[in-house]
Amino acid sequence: MAPLIGIQMLLWSISGAYMVLTDIDDIHGDHLVAEPVLPIDHAQVWLTFASVKADYPDAMHIRLKQTAQGPVYFFKDAGTAKAIHATTGEPLTPPNEADIRARAQLVYTSNDPIAKVSLYEEQAPAEMSPRLLPLYRVDFDAPLSPSLYFSANTGELVGKRYDGWRLFDFLWMLHIMDYAERENIHNNLLRIVSLLSLLLALTGAVLAWRNLRPAPESNKPEATA
Repeated sequence: MAPLIGIQMLLWSISGAYMVLTDIDDIHGDHLVAEPVLPIDHAQVWLTFASVKADYPDAMHIRLKQTAQGPVYFFKDAGTAKAIHATTGEPLTPPNEADIRARAQLVYTSNDPIAKVSLYEEQAPAEMSPRLLPLYRVDFDAPLSPSLYFSANTGELVGKRYDGWRLFDFLWMLHIMDYAERENIHNNLLRIVSLLSLLLALTGAVLAWRNLRPAPESNKPEATA
């Protein structure tokens, strides 16, 4: 048991060092994209946030953004991503593959060619939450295999992934010992191994203290004349 605990403690050290020494913004892939921020044309905004909420009572995270189609409200409605025109209130037409390709080339910061576009409707890739389905994944022919994810409902960019992020995610899995979802930092396996590691460290400290403390002087025989 002790060797297994020792291996896990080594993995904690390696993964923790990687997390501390890397720039989290780089891990998030912020350098991969630069989305243009367009000023909102308020003259075309006829709907208010209150009216959107009245029409969609379950709407959450309502945002107003200017797009090539004009000002648009983006929000989540019962867990589904939706987008409606801020002028008419009509839902946006979901993007097709050509729209996604154009969108990806617009926001991607390099000139690397697109290698593949994939649509995920039923099952999300392991590196993305299934809550974001349906998704388009755009893979670029470039070092470190960058990928951009877009909502198939609204066309919004919802994720950035590359091999640096994937390595971080793998080490995070080893660190929290959640080998399925890679999210639960309160799982029982982590609790048990943490307690055993603490016990191992304490017993090691006690043994080290016992070995390092000075030995008592032995009784010397009295000198004889």
